[in-house]
Amino acid sequence: MKNKKIKVVGLPQLMARVGTLLSEGYTFAECIEMLLPYHVKQYGKWQQSFQQAFLDGVGPTQIFQLLGVEKQYLVGIELAEKTGTISDTLAVLAQQMQFNRKMKERFAKLLIYPTFLFVFLVGLFIAFRLYFLPNIEKMVFSRTTSEEVSSIQWSRFFLHVPDYIIIGSLLILCVVVGFLVYLSRKRVEFQLSLLLKIPVLNYFWRLLLTRQFSRALGNLLMTGFSLQLALEQLMKQQHQKQLAYIATEVQARIIYGESLADAVKITSYFFPKFEQFIAHGEHSGLLERELILYSELLDEKLRNFINSATKILQPVLFIVIAICVIAAYLSILLPMYNLLDMI
Repeated sequence: MKNKKIKVVGLPQLMARVGTLLSEGYTFAECIEMLLPYHVKQYGKWQQSFQQAFLDGVGPTQIFQLLGVEKQYLVGIELAEKTGTISDTLAVLAQQMQFNRKMKERFAKLLIYPTFLFVFLVGLFIAFRLYFLPNIEKMVFSRTTSEEVSSIQWSRFFLHVPDYIIIGSLLILCVVVGFLVYLSRKRVEFQLSLLLKIPVLNYFWRLLLTRQFSRALGNLLMTGFSLQLALEQLMKQQHQKQLAYIATEVQARIIYGESLADAVKITSYFFPKFEQFIAHGEHSGLLERELILYSELLDEKLRNFINSATKILQPVLFIVIAICVIAAYLSILLPMYNLLDMI
């Protein structure tokens, strides 16, 4: 089964329903056997494999990994297995996955119209280059002057504006992909040090790391784990190596006598003012509740950040299209003015 990819329809809904059934007293195996046929096509060929997996003692984390759940969510599921809060965790993760899916769908909808318009403009530019510009060149070169030749050169430049935009976009994409491949081959501490130096990505990455660390640690403390044991659980999980590394750094500070608030401040991997929330929780004796509250505040901040990004995206795309339209007008008007002078 590990070498097979199982396509699941409505994965967030499946997780939410499993969480609901678990809270009502069903076992995890019963939930999967009951719900999975409605979310997996051709479930019959997988049924025996899942039954054998349950007999072998495979847990929820491995099952959801086979179903295609991303690593960032598997961390929460694995820790929830140890704390016994799997039903509540699945409900929270299902909401996060549903929000991410809605954002992807919204992103796709925002891109449809500008992409279609840009493709149409590219076709129009190609038609201009193949049919309009050659005819204009013949007419202009029949009475050649330096000014008229210059206008033709400018027309050629403007008619290649979409080419420059496409080439620039491909270069940026190649740089980003190359950067991600390069980063994935480096050690975790190098990844963190580099990611936290890039201006905009710095803010976003701190937010993600703090949000995940705060919720995971808060859930572990809520179920009775000591701070040391909770950090050890975060260190042992293998789904998010950056989270495990940060937990190792924090634990090393605590061993030397630092409070959690001071350890978080010294490691400097976290979102601003995180240590203030922790310090308040340590003084009030409600650290676990304040950690979970802070993760919920960061959830809201992340949603606002993504919403703002999607609102900015479409105007930027239309500005690019407007530049192409202006370039098309200039490529036509410049030689046409010269033709009027010739007449």
